[in-house]
Amino acid sequence: MSSKAETAKAKAIADLLRQQVFIGVEASNAQENAAKSGGQQPRRERLLNVISVMERDNAKGSGAAKPRLLCITVKRNRKLRLHKVKMNNTIAEISKTWSMDDVKAIEFKEPTRFSLLLNHKYDFSSSDAALVEGFVQMLVGFCNKYGIKPPRYINTVSGAPGAVSMGSTGTVRPKSVFNRAAQQGPQVVPPMPGYDPSRGQMDGSMAESQVRPRTQGRGPGDQSALMRRMTKYVADHGGDVSALVPMGMQPVEEVPAIPTDANELEEEADDVEEMLLDEAFMLSADELVGNFGWRANIDAAQLESRLLGELHKLESENVRDMLEADKQVPKLIKELDHAISHLEQMEEMLKFYSLELESMDDDVRKIQTENESLKVEEANQQRLLVELEKILKTITLSEDELQVLRNESLETTDGIERVERVAASLKRMLGTTPGVGGLEAAHEKMKKYEFYSANFSTRVYDYLKVMFQFKIDGGINDKGRPAHRGIRLISGPEQVHRMMIKYAGLTLWLKEAKPSADKELQALYIQCMNMLYANQTKELVDSCRPFFFRYRHDVSSGGANPIAEFSFSTNVGASAGGIPGVPGRRISLDGLSGAAHHVIASAVKGDSTGSAGAVAPSNEMQPAEAFAIALDNVVANVIAEQNFISDLFHYVPPAHTRAARRQPQERKAARDEDSKLGENATFYNWVTHRLRPIEHWDMPRPKLDSKDVVTQTVHFGSVKEVKSMLDLLYGSLVTQVDSLVDMGTRFDPSQAIGMLVSVSKALDQCKGSDQGFLINVLERCNDKLETTFQSYISEQARAIEATKLVTKRRVGALPFARIFPKFIAHIENLVGDTGYTARAIADSTYSRISRLIFDTLESLLREAERNASNNADDKDAQKEQLNTHVLLLENMFVLVAGLQSYRTHSCRPYFVPMLDTYLDHAQIVQRKVMRAYIKDVLRRPMGRLTDFFDAVERCLAANKDPMSTPSLAKGQLKKVIQAHSNSSMRENLKQLAKRVDKHFIDEPKLRPIVWQAITNDVLSNYQRFVTLLARSYKSTNLSLEFTQSELKGWLSER
Repeated sequence: MSSKAETAKAKAIADLLRQQVFIGVEASNAQENAAKSGGQQPRRERLLNVISVMERDNAKGSGAAKPRLLCITVKRNRKLRLHKVKMNNTIAEISKTWSMDDVKAIEFKEPTRFSLLLNHKYDFSSSDAALVEGFVQMLVGFCNKYGIKPPRYINTVSGAPGAVSMGSTGTVRPKSVFNRAAQQGPQVVPPMPGYDPSRGQMDGSMAESQVRPRTQGRGPGDQSALMRRMTKYVADHGGDVSALVPMGMQPVEEVPAIPTDANELEEEADDVEEMLLDEAFMLSADELVGNFGWRANIDAAQLESRLLGELHKLESENVRDMLEADKQVPKLIKELDHAISHLEQMEEMLKFYSLELESMDDDVRKIQTENESLKVEEANQQRLLVELEKILKTITLSEDELQVLRNESLETTDGIERVERVAASLKRMLGTTPGVGGLEAAHEKMKKYEFYSANFSTRVYDYLKVMFQFKIDGGINDKGRPAHRGIRLISGPEQVHRMMIKYAGLTLWLKEAKPSADKELQALYIQCMNMLYANQTKELVDSCRPFFFRYRHDVSSGGANPIAEFSFSTNVGASAGGIPGVPGRRISLDGLSGAAHHVIASAVKGDSTGSAGAVAPSNEMQPAEAFAIALDNVVANVIAEQNFISDLFHYVPPAHTRAARRQPQERKAARDEDSKLGENATFYNWVTHRLRPIEHWDMPRPKLDSKDVVTQTVHFGSVKEVKSMLDLLYGSLVTQVDSLVDMGTRFDPSQAIGMLVSVSKALDQCKGSDQGFLINVLERCNDKLETTFQSYISEQARAIEATKLVTKRRVGALPFARIFPKFIAHIENLVGDTGYTARAIADSTYSRISRLIFDTLESLLREAERNASNNADDKDAQKEQLNTHVLLLENMFVLVAGLQSYRTHSCRPYFVPMLDTYLDHAQIVQRKVMRAYIKDVLRRPMGRLTDFFDAVERCLAANKDPMSTPSLAKGQLKKVIQAHSNSSMRENLKQLAKRVDKHFIDEPKLRPIVWQAITNDVLSNYQRFVTLLARSYKSTNLSLEFTQSELKGWLSER
């Protein structure tokens, strides 16, 4: 193809790329939408050069060359890009894009071949050497001018005089040759500047010295000549000539190129490249100034002349203003001198006035002092009059009011309120007149009021002392206390509290007026209430005793021990006289006959289809229930007693008293009022502000600070005093609670987990409150119950571990397989769905016991299989293995049946997920043992047949012909088939059914399940045998003597 044809093809490709991919930096939105309609994403870049090449990727080794297009473009920000474009029919698609900095080396191999080192090395070839030369030289120029680091250049342009051999490198900027008219003959291209053929490499310093700076300005002639050269350059490289025509000018017609020397060609190439980039960069600027109607080639001179005219005008006006200012300076100086003289005169006058004012200052100060003294004297006299009037009012108390203190009844609430009002007035008189002691009349009145105050204190103390003894003795002698389900509750203190709280104001009077009497009254209350609590607590414990010892009564009367239903160890709860902690006998099945085993197992064997949760009689309480009733009653009384003591003897600050009686939204608004009372309210404030006890003694009170905010500090005044009072009041409480725990867990230690729920509930109720004494008692009880239950669980685990498993004979299901579901039901009945620590302890217990049971059974299975494999010819070992399978099947059946029964009848929804994990584990073990048992029992009726076809399967798996194997030949197959004739198979299956019935005589419900599994396995093996015969022995015409329907009939005859 000729050079002109290649050029025309390049122009056609360039037009296609401008329409689909590179639409130009000046493209409109319509052009962009048109390009998008073709399914492409166009780019706003100007296409500078394009060449069609064939690519061979060196990184992938040898392969077929692929047609590609290499394009050089420029963006609006003058950034140059090298694109590799792939053509799919008439659709162009960009596959790779690089910047000028990504070009690391350029190698010219042949006139039509060159290589580029980018992310890896690419080889390109083209059919037109001229287009290759122009493209490479443009790429070299752009890399040298606009790249951060020029690439390496290997070899010079093909066809240059004095070209060197392959491999020579240099870093100079090769210049371009653009004389396309001289392409008619052999192409002659000058060598790269700075290249010395004798040395084989380029001189970088010489190349740098030859780089010509860009032209700063050009005349009109140069502009036209340059425009023609640039048009010719773009046209030769397939560019759009119309895009290079400046605004307001006609396109320049192409003129023949005139041959020039190398320097002129170099300058021409630089100018063309500069104008291409400037044209792309200035498009946006031309559009901007065009919007303002300014034309660079017409209006620039006019704008310049206007700006110069304005500048000259401003300079002339500045000079004229400076000359006029010089004429005004003398006049201004004269005016300033005149003003200074006036200021000096005013200064003299001010000094004179200052001296006069200083002479008058002493007189004025003296007059002010006398006036202030007169005002202070007048104010003092007014205050004195007011104070005297107050004193006269405060020291006067009528005789009738004094008689109220002496004679008013203290039995009724109205009488107590009248006495408190008068006593408050008396207290105010005694506490607010400390400065009138010098007045004789006031002194006599104070003595009189102090006498009345002392007599009133004695009257209050004597009355309260009698009332405390009387009311508490009435509670002690009350025999009609309520009982809950047979348990006599502590109820006397509640009646005493209701009757005594109305005297809270009088106890505050004693606390202020006569502290010693107040302390004696507190001691009397503690002494009397201690007797009441001691008697009623003893009766409470005694009423719980029958529920704690009911298991002992059942055993003593000759009945079965109910605890054995859910306990793995026989020494738990076996005897009332047993010593706790001394181990008893454990279950052992070794050396026992079958009948003896059934006698022992009958104590723990239950109906697996019934409800596993029905452990205790429904008409009787569990010890844990009785303990919960007793503990709730004790906790309620301790909480009420502490709150009552704090109210009655005023160990609660008044601010907290008022805050506790208000709603939360009212506390902030009344905080200022409470701050006036202070932390210690007086009797006067109690009556005046109508303070009352908090009451609500049955609820623990939160800890409040002085700002009514819940805090971690105890809110009552003296922690030590309250604690000492509670210690004296409940001296035997700790002992009684320990007694309840010991009796409740003596015969059934598992009840500890149920008691633990009640203690945790009480602790949760007291959390964050001021019940420090009660919390200490409950925490001690909690620790004791946890220790008791953990000891019980350890005893159960030891009993399971100590169980001796015998495989020489079949002994049926082991006790712990029947007990475990009932154990879970019993513990769940005690714990329930609670979020306390008892829930976590119960879950941990289930996990420990279940893991121990499964480990025991699975270890027995592993030991039997290992013994049988080591002694394959020992019949005793094979028999023990079979007995082990039978034993495990019975135990797994009993265990699964018990767990499923509990899940169906009694299990609560919250416990189902955990119960399912135990069921899944048990069923997995059951299926595993079932497969091993079936394999064992089928060896006698079908062992030889199974072994033969197993060998056939192994031979087929090894891609061998079974008939070529002597042991699997036709004769051997015939013998096997004859050994398993119709009659012999029927008889073998009958014997197998009898054998299975004998194995599971202790578990009749398990026999149909096992036989169904055997039936499925026999039928499955038959299908396998038939398939193998048809596959490997089809040519022998041999088959089994019995059919599948006959097998089904024989298997269903049992």
